Amino acid sequence: MGFKKSAINEELGNAATHFFKSGNVIRSSANKSLDDVRQVLPANGPNGTRVEYDVWYDLGCTDRVHGYVYTDIMTQFLYLRAAGAHWSHKVMAEAADGPATADGQRIFESIANLAGDKYMLRKSHVKAPFVIFLAGTNIIEKATDWGKVRNAVDQGAKLKCHPLTAPPLLASLKNRFGTDNILDKKLSGHELLNQASIVGCTDNSEMGLVALAKGKTVYRFGPQHTQFTYSAIYNTVWQGGQPSTKRLVAILSSPNTGLIPTIETSYSAQDRISRFFAYFSKVPHVAPKHTNP
Repeated sequence: MGFKKSAINEELGNAATHFFKSGNVIRSSANKSLDDVRQVLPANGPNGTRVEYDVWYDLGCTDRVHGYVYTDIMTQFLYLRAAGAHWSHKVMAEAADGPATADGQRIFESIANLAGDKYMLRKSHVKAPFVIFLAGTNIIEKATDWGKVRNAVDQGAKLKCHPLTAPPLLASLKNRFGTDNILDKKLSGHELLNQASIVGCTDNSEMGLVALAKGKTVYRFGPQHTQFTYSAIYNTVWQGGQPSTKRLVAILSSPNTGLIPTIETSYSAQDRISRFFAYFSKVPHVAPKHTNP
C-alpha cells in the first residue's frame, strides 16, 4: 500500500490534510456542511497575508497583523482569527459588550441542538454525571492543570480522552487516575456531554461552549495565561470565574468575530467574512516573506 501524498496547501475538506492531522481517526460526514463556507474563504488576507487552516502562531504584536488562521467548530462553524492573542481577544471583547440579537440567540440554540462529533465515534451507553474532556496528546501537558483534574477525579469526575490520544498517553492516564476513571477515546463525546450535568474542559476544546449552550455546569481545567484555540472566547465569556451565556449570545450576534455558522442568518457567510476583514482593515498588515505562487 502506497503512502498518501501530503497536502501542499492544507485546508479544510482536503483528504490528505485530514489524514495527516487525524491519523486513523476518521472525520464525521457531518463536517460536509462546512464545505460551502470554506469555498468563500479567501486564500489570502490584506497585503497578501496568509489564511491558514488548523495552525496557530502569535508574534505578540499589538500594532500589526501577520496573518490569519481558521479552524472548524462543532461541525457547524468556521472560526477565522487574526494570528495573535491581542487581536483575537479584542474582537471578542468588543462583541461581548455589544447587543444580543435574534441571530445570536438562534445560533446559540443551534449549538445546543445541532452540535455533533467531528470524528466518527461509537455510541456511548456510559452515564457519567461529571465528565472532563481532555486535550489531545500533542498539547495535553501544556493545556491541563493536573492538580485541578486530580481534585475533580477524587470527587467522582470521569476523564474523556480526546480522539487523538496516543496509546502511551492512554496507558499513563489509566495508571495515574485508575482505569475505571478513563473513558474510551472512541466513545462519542457529545453523547457523554448530553448525559452529564457537569462538564469540564480545557481552552483548546469546543465542548465547554457546547455544554454552556445546553445549560450544563461548566468548569475550566487549564491555565488561563496560555493561549489556545478558544481562549479568546472562554476568557471573554467567563467573568469573575463564572460563565455568562449573555456574553456568549452577544458574541454570536456580532457578524465581525470570524465565527461563521452554516445555518442561515441575517448575514451570509460571505458577508461575515467581508465584515471580519473590514474590522481589521485599518490595522497594518505584514506581508509574508515567502509566498507560494
